[in-house]
Amino acid sequence: MKPIALLLVCLLLGSAAGYGIAYRDATLPNHFGPITDPDQAWKSIPISDDAPKVVVEGSDIFVFGRMELNSVGKHTFVVKNEGKGVLELTMEGTTCKCTMADLKEGDTLEVSPGESTDIELEWRPKSYAEEFAQTARIATNDPRKSMLELRITGSVVQAIVLDPSEVRFTNLAAGETRKAATKALSFKEDSFEIKDLTVTGDQSELLSATYRPLTEEELEQSNGALAGYSLEVEVKPGLPLGTNRHTIVAHTTSEFGPELEIPVTSFIVGDISIIAVKKYDRDKSVLYLNKLKKAEGASTKLFLIVKGPHRNEVTVKAQETFPDYMKVEVGEPESINNGSVRKIPLSVEIPSGVPEGNYLGPERKDLGKIALSVEGHPEIKEVNIGVYFSVE
Repeated sequence: MKPIALLLVCLLLGSAAGYGIAYRDATLPNHFGPITDPDQAWKSIPISDDAPKVVVEGSDIFVFGRMELNSVGKHTFVVKNEGKGVLELTMEGTTCKCTMADLKEGDTLEVSPGESTDIELEWRPKSYAEEFAQTARIATNDPRKSMLELRITGSVVQAIVLDPSEVRFTNLAAGETRKAATKALSFKEDSFEIKDLTVTGDQSELLSATYRPLTEEELEQSNGALAGYSLEVEVKPGLPLGTNRHTIVAHTTSEFGPELEIPVTSFIVGDISIIAVKKYDRDKSVLYLNKLKKAEGASTKLFLIVKGPHRNEVTVKAQETFPDYMKVEVGEPESINNGSVRKIPLSVEIPSGVPEGNYLGPERKDLGKIALSVEGHPEIKEVNIGVYFSVE
C-alpha cells in the first residue's frame, strides 16, 4: 500500500474510534448528578439548625489610616457566635502577630452560642508603604464560612524620625555609668507630646530614660523638623558582660506614631573575658554547638580569662543552666603570663539521650543559657553565656 493511502486509512480509523468513545460517554448515566454552577451548588447545601455561625462585629477589615514606620499598630476584632452550636476557631496562619486567647497556631478555641471572643492583631511596619496590609487566617467549623480572614490595611509614612535610629553603648566598662541620646523628630505635625517612657528587656531596671522638648535652636538644626524631643538613656553598672539588648517604648499623642520603639544595644567589657575551643561570638556572648545528634550529645571547653587587680580573689560557680540537663563544671584556676592573668576552665556537656529540642534562636531568650555567679569582684557579679544548639 502506498504511504499516502496508508495515512488516510489511519485517519479514518482514528476518527471512527473517537466518535465511538464520545457516543459511549454521552449515553452513560451521570452518577454525580447534573453539572451546575459551583456557587449555586454550595448555596443549596442545607444548614442544620444546631450549626454555629461566625460573625465579626463591625467589619473583618480595619483601616488604620496612616502610621509611622517606628510605631506599633494594634486592633481588636470581636468575633461572635450567633449560631446554636459551639463555634471552633483554629489559627491557620498570619502575616502579623495575632493573639487569640493566648493560643498558639494550630490550637482550637471554642466559643459557646451567644458568646464572643477578642482577637487582637499587632503589626510593626518594616518599610514605608502607601498600601500596607496584614492578614490573619482563622479556620472555623461554620459551614457558611470555613475560613475567616481578619485584615488590617493603611499606609506607612515617614512622619516621626528617630535620629539616630538606635542608641548604642560600645565598650562600656562593667562598673561604668554612661548616657547617650537620640531625637524623635516630627515632620508632619507641628506639636505632639510624649506621655511616658518604658524600658523592656532583661535587667531593665539598670536602664533609665528621660525626655525633654527640643529648643527652637535644636529644631532649626534638625533639617526642617516641626517638633521634636530629645530622649536620653542612662546605663548603670550591673549588666552582664557582652551584648545586651533593650527597647525604650515611647507612648505619644502623635497620630502617626502613638507608640515608638527605640532599640538600645550595650556591649559590656570588663576584667573577665571568654575564649572557647569551639566557635564563640564575643560580641553576642554566644557559644555555638549547632545541631547535635540525640544519641551522641556533645562536650566542649571554655576558659574565663580574668585580669585586673582583683584577679586572684575572683571565684566562679555554675549558678544555672537551661535546659537543666546541660552540665557545667568549673575547673581549677591557673595563673599565666607571669601571674598577670588567671585562667579558669569550664567544661560544658550535653549528655547523650536528652530530649529533642531547638535552642537556635533567633532571639536570645530562645537560646540555651549558662549563668555563672562571680564572687571577689566589686563590679562583675554574673557572667551569662548563650548556647546555640538543637538536639535531633
